[in-house]
Amino acid sequence: MDDNDFDDFGSDPYEFANVIGDGDQQLYPGCRKYTKLSALVKLYNLKAKHGMSDVCFTELLILQGDLLPEGNTIPASMYEAKKTLCALGLSYEKMHACPNDCILYRKEYEDSTNCPTCGISR
Repeated sequence: MDDNDFDDFGSDPYEFANVIGDGDQQLYPGCRKYTKLSALVKLYNLKAKHGMSDVCFTELLILQGDLLPEGNTIPASMYEAKKTLCALGLSYEKMHACPNDCILYRKEYEDSTNCPTCGISR
């Protein structure tokens, strides 16, 4: 599965309204710091930043659900998380970057194997 499998969620106004409601829903009863949506966005950002697989992310969500108090609203799977985020139109595109943060390997550098700035291998 990839992001294209979830394109239809972004066009359903009822699905979008449900996701907006998640922005006000407490992560668990009494939680004031995070909503269901804010926690999910932070976790999904970690997934993207560190290149977690979907299986790893699902296991993290399951662990989070077990660690949080009873009545928590964290999604139980990658599918549920993606469904929620795609309804908002949120997605990400992976790009290679120089290990020294000189450039992104896109546009004119898309096929490069070495950084044109520092010379380090991609």
